[in-house]
Amino acid sequence: MEGMTYLAIAYLGMILGLGIWTWTVVTRSRNLQLRIKALEDSLGLDDFESDIITSEVNDTDKK
Repeated sequence: MEGMTYLAIAYLGMILGLGIWTWTVVTRSRNLQLRIKALEDSLGLDDFESDIITSEVNDTDKK
C-alpha cells in the first residue's frame, strides 16, 4: 500500500506543478500583451495600422 501512496503523491505533485507552470505562462502572456498594447498606444497606432505594419514586415521577409 505504501507504493500506491507514493504514486498518488507523485501524481498530485505533477498536477500541481503543471498547474503552477500553466498559471505562470498565462500571467506572462497577459503581461506581454499589456506591454504590447501600451507600446502601440504610445506610438499612436490603432489595431488596423499595427496589422498593416505586421503584414509589411512579413512581405519583406518573403523577398
